[in-house]
Amino acid sequence: MLSVNSVRILVFLSLAAVVAGCSSSGVGGLNLGQKKQQTDVDPKLGAKVVQGSCPRVELRDGTANFTKYARGGEDDREKVTYQASISDSTRQCSVTGDQLTINVVVAGRVLAGPAGKAGPLKLPIRVAVLEKGSNEVIFSELTQFETSLPEGNPTTQFLFNKPDVVIPITASRSVRIFVGFDEGPGKKS
Repeated sequence: MLSVNSVRILVFLSLAAVVAGCSSSGVGGLNLGQKKQQTDVDPKLGAKVVQGSCPRVELRDGTANFTKYARGGEDDREKVTYQASISDSTRQCSVTGDQLTINVVVAGRVLAGPAGKAGPLKLPIRVAVLEKGSNEVIFSELTQFETSLPEGNPTTQFLFNKPDVVIPITASRSVRIFVGFDEGPGKKS
């Protein structure tokens, strides 16, 4: 026979499992047939934060790594000034009127090469939003993100944040967000 405390613990653990399942994303969360978007108000933005239809951030092949060479030293490993890589990405969405604002965040690492030194450097990071299927560009912007290699340490981590990616709310379920290194032309939005 179970004691009163054992029953309480069992009920608490069961309730905790249900709550954890409801707040999880992706496979395994409890949907219970709800189709309504769950929203909360972000106190900093004063806007609703969308938890149901915020498009994922993806990397295209070949855009997760970037190598910068000293002038005239392309493809010479001894002339590498630095190499950068993207290790993770995420996003947060908020709704204002008929617009969806997406805050894209990217984490990565920079490593000095044989021709590198401590000091400031720029990473060409592009955020692009494309319509699924047609690949029509809805938003595209290249940012020369500034970071630096610290003195006495050949590596550093960086955190890139693009808080002002704005698209029509009607497009939010049919787009793909791409982020990556790109030395191409600038802004298309």
